[in-house]
Amino acid sequence: MSRHATELVHVEFDAATSGAADLTWSQDQVCRWMENSAPYTDHMNLDLLIECEAGTRTTLDDVREALRVVIERHESLRTRLNVRKDGRYQQFVCASGRVPVRVHHRAAHEATGALLEELRRLPFTVFEWPLRIAVITVSGVVSGVALCLSHVATDGWGVQVIAGDLRELLSAAPEERDVLSARPPRPLLQPREHAAAQRRAGGRSEARAEAFWTAQLSRFPNDRFPLPLRTPESPRFPKITMRSRAAARALAEAAARHGTTANAVLTGALAVLVSAISGLEDATFRLFCANRTSVESRNSVGTFFQIIPVALRVADVPFRDLAHAAWQASLRAYRVGERDPRRLDLLTASVASARGVDLDLECFLNIHGYGGQGEDGAPTAQDTAHELTAFDDDGGFEEWEPGKFYVDVWRVSGCFEVTLSADTALFSRRRLTGFLTCLEEILLRAAADDAPRPKDLVRDAEALAGLGRREDLVLVDGCWIDPAEVQALLTRALSPRSAQVFVEPGPSDRPRLTAYLVPRHPQQPPGPPEVHRLLLAALPGHRFVMTPHRYVVCGAGPDVPATVEEWRRYEVLAEGPGRESPARCSPDTTGT
Repeated sequence: MSRHATELVHVEFDAATSGAADLTWSQDQVCRWMENSAPYTDHMNLDLLIECEAGTRTTLDDVREALRVVIERHESLRTRLNVRKDGRYQQFVCASGRVPVRVHHRAAHEATGALLEELRRLPFTVFEWPLRIAVITVSGVVSGVALCLSHVATDGWGVQVIAGDLRELLSAAPEERDVLSARPPRPLLQPREHAAAQRRAGGRSEARAEAFWTAQLSRFPNDRFPLPLRTPESPRFPKITMRSRAAARALAEAAARHGTTANAVLTGALAVLVSAISGLEDATFRLFCANRTSVESRNSVGTFFQIIPVALRVADVPFRDLAHAAWQASLRAYRVGERDPRRLDLLTASVASARGVDLDLECFLNIHGYGGQGEDGAPTAQDTAHELTAFDDDGGFEEWEPGKFYVDVWRVSGCFEVTLSADTALFSRRRLTGFLTCLEEILLRAAADDAPRPKDLVRDAEALAGLGRREDLVLVDGCWIDPAEVQALLTRALSPRSAQVFVEPGPSDRPRLTAYLVPRHPQQPPGPPEVHRLLLAALPGHRFVMTPHRYVVCGAGPDVPATVEEWRRYEVLAEGPGRESPARCSPDTTGT
């Protein structure tokens, strides 16, 4: 056999269950993300490598049998998607079928990174099974099993369930494998059951979720980073990973000092960092909720997670209070974390309309935890190789949403491991590394002091120095605004004879935007609601804009630029806010 040879084999399965069903809310969320990102959806593929222990002499038939058991056990791995006439997806579980497996025969052990990349670089289609499989053999013995999985079929937790099942089957003695294959599996929640249960929920639970969602979104900005755009690097969205044993120790010490959890300390520290970068008193991000609250869900392969908006007031809050607020906000997010994403999208649009902004939703926090979140396992060779903090550039993605700031936390104890992916149209790779260093510094200082303030936690932070914030921006309703850009947007959207936007004191001396305009046809002047609607439709794609709080439509106007007093000398045809009343947004009454 040549040094590199491949063959195609199949795993044939024949299960007892099949049928059609709606998607779970998380599956629906993922499908809609993929539609919005198409054709660049490969960043949503998940991968897994199972390395066979030396001396086990695992055969290809052993692997095929283990894969058969796992595919038959978990319905999501033998599910295809159909598109209904109304455009919504439907899942169909197949009782039997054949899943292709590419076998790579090699004469010696080689790195598998390129193989995993090959599996995951293509987006999944509705015509294929939701998993791709490759097996690596060395001198006829299986050395590894590589899988790529569609995010519609599973989330990161589910990948670890698959890994556990396969390892159990492959490591068992031959006489034990039949027993493991035949015995009833531990309690599971299949996607069809999950989808049906979700549609039976509602009532007060939905109202509580929507109140929490509304209250958080009411504090999200239009664009959290008041920075000029720069020429992006390639890939535009790099993945920079930091591994720090010092930060892991600091997390544990800070949690003990401030009387909370390591995850709460971490969330508070990230809030301090995001607030410092953005220059905003509120840190806002979308938090990943695993939604694995039952034994059955924790045993299952499927897509359970959803993302919930969270806002934390940083300002000059003592870190102890901020960490406790982070714990409370996270707990409340987890309580409402499983919801119909279509209803939530409508709610998001309603809040955005009431606030007159296109909300910046591109900051994410994903604290991964599979079964034993925060537990300290045995140190890996990578952990113990050095005591110093280490950084890796793990490639990245060329296509993603502009302004993305995405934090993945893989481990919080033993050796703290965190990955930052962000838009290099805003930040250089070097600065992203600096942000992670700043995060480590925040954790160290939070562990060393009883009541540090945010400004003390990030003092003299080189990563934040010289960010070069735009000086022409004004802070209005927690949003960075360029009045000249608002005026230009109004002119493009309405084509008035003249227009001018002013920043004026509002209630409690809070800045408010007022727009004066002379319509193209004064005989049929647009009212404030119509002006607001046209401006809202024009907001996407513009960074530092907001619809004015008040519109004054005049029959004629002065030569611009002019003063407010000069505009007020002319006949007013219509005047008003245009927006919904803030009272239309429900308060957050969820409690803790």
